[in-house]
Amino acid sequence: MLNEVRDLIHSCSSCSLAEVWFEEDGSDVYLNLNRVAAEEDLERDHYLEYEGQTIETIKIQVAFCPYCGQKLASGKDAVMPQFHHHNFGTRK
Repeated sequence: MLNEVRDLIHSCSSCSLAEVWFEEDGSDVYLNLNRVAAEEDLERDHYLEYEGQTIETIKIQVAFCPYCGQKLASGKDAVMPQFHHHNFGTRK
């Protein structure tokens, strides 16, 4: 995971099993997902350098936790869907 400290805005046991965290940006809440390199990824992609290297990251605006259902967005009835996807490997 990135080497920065984030304010914990939601704690869910399912989130602790993967590189998953939530961020607030004003009144918006984003679910962040990282896919990191395993040994087999290193064998397939010569651009990857080490196990645990971030391969992909996805940032999705959410109103509720998709794992436990807790409401996260304050005061919003509707969320305008938006996401960001970054692929750092060669697989598209």
